[in-house]
Amino acid sequence: MNALQPSPLELRLSAYIDGQADEQERHDLEALLVNDPQARALHEVLKRGADLGRRVFDDMLKEPVPLDLVRGIKNAPLPRKAVRLPHAPRPNFAFKPSAPQFLGVCLALFLVGGGIGYVVGTNPIVPEQLRFSAASASNRDWLDDIVAHYRLYSRQTNHLTEIPADRPADILEWLTTNTGVSFRIPDLSVSGLTFQGARLFAAGGVPVGQLIYRRNDGDGDPDVIAITFTKTRPEGNRSIEEIRNDTGLVTWVSPLATYMIVGPSSAADLDDIAAKAAGLL
Repeated sequence: MNALQPSPLELRLSAYIDGQADEQERHDLEALLVNDPQARALHEVLKRGADLGRRVFDDMLKEPVPLDLVRGIKNAPLPRKAVRLPHAPRPNFAFKPSAPQFLGVCLALFLVGGGIGYVVGTNPIVPEQLRFSAASASNRDWLDDIVAHYRLYSRQTNHLTEIPADRPADILEWLTTNTGVSFRIPDLSVSGLTFQGARLFAAGGVPVGQLIYRRNDGDGDPDVIAITFTKTRPEGNRSIEEIRNDTGLVTWVSPLATYMIVGPSSAADLDDIAAKAAGLL
């Protein structure tokens, strides 16, 4: 039973996600999330669990009434007409909930949805349908997270990376420790790419390492190309090549990790960069 008990950090983060933390606690947790990758990853897991719980609860409310129940209601015999006593006063009652009652009902519904999400996010023993839904959402969301992080950081000039390229030993230790993926920093100068440094973030609740390169061909703003790696597995362990709006993705899967080249969709050589990087990582 102890293994199923939430840790103090999980309880603090859950209260933070639900908006129940006071101002000082919010400041403390926000500082922790900035400096602690593991806390960030746990926050992503709990947040996605809460979001999933709300979606599942909303779907439950939208479920149609079973056909057998509808037929039973339609075919039920009409009740006998009540005999009203002479001069019996007719009750005049209308349920008008007070503001505290209405707020209490809303809070109860929110807690039920959030509780479902917390169980899904932290307890592996959940119904099959919820587990499949969680896996499908996670498979979809981690790619969205990677694209969103790339679009955010590729526009940075002074803060493109967290650790600069002149500290390769720190980059190797930092990303390997936090992602569990062993790697080397590829030299992609043959593709006109200059290594800039590295970042660490969470996608789908899992730590993701990112090696960032920049290429300036003199035709405009420099391209930012990122090599991303994570323990997350694509659905079916398949490679992915696609374009999402203005961002191109090329992935390949090894027995130990999933790697991805992320860059502007206008870069025609993402496949070639992926092939070179796969041989050097």
